[in-house]
Amino acid sequence: MPNRYCRDELIAIALNMVLLPNLEVHDMPDGIVMPDAFCIRWLQDILDFWYHLCPFSATVNKVSLNCTANNDKVILPADFIIDVRNGYLVQTKVGDVSSMRRILRVPLQKFINRQISSQSIGGTILHPYVYSVVGDDGVDVTQYQTMLITPTPTINTIGQLWYYKLPPVLSAYTKPKFPDDYACIEYLRIRALEWAHIYEPGTAHKFCNKIVADMKSAGLMNEPEDDEIPMDELTFTKGNVYTNSYSWMGPR
Repeated sequence: MPNRYCRDELIAIALNMVLLPNLEVHDMPDGIVMPDAFCIRWLQDILDFWYHLCPFSATVNKVSLNCTANNDKVILPADFIIDVRNGYLVQTKVGDVSSMRRILRVPLQKFINRQISSQSIGGTILHPYVYSVVGDDGVDVTQYQTMLITPTPTINTIGQLWYYKLPPVLSAYTKPKFPDDYACIEYLRIRALEWAHIYEPGTAHKFCNKIVADMKSAGLMNEPEDDEIPMDELTFTKGNVYTNSYSWMGPR
């Protein structure tokens, strides 16, 4: 949910609170926030920091993300923080847009076991069944995170990914998507006083950690879960009992 104040309004409020002439001359002369203002970088940095530590209060996004034939690695979007649990959907029938299915996100240890057990699968593999988010793409310029899938499809497979994304770069009139304006304004105020050597270095960081603790206690660091205990599909195969809770009684 967007906040009430845009980027430049947040900065103006904070600078008016600290009354530091040198900082105001650099960041906001004549009441206009400059493109090279220190406060712009401070605000962007702290939003990125909070989003990384509290991704589940961030913006959820959906993108097309396909699997390439005979390739077990999928490059994730540049603004990717973490996936929505089991949020990768793949097409299970070629050309059938209504055959999308969620596959399971598993820890790397389980993924390796599944990958080993998938070695014996022969013939055409239409889609993967599990995935695991691992390191980056190995390219220094990008360093995009990657996702491993198994079994490796032998054809190009249509896919979609739901994930929590980094905040966009703020413009002058952008309203940050963050639980409240107060945290942003207070951080800028403390950071400005640090810059002026009035507060000790690290004071702003302590405030950030307090905000994270408050968000955690409010449940904002927890991924929304199902309202029932899901069946472990890696251990138990779906059957009639799962799809029809009365099947144990036998035919009518």
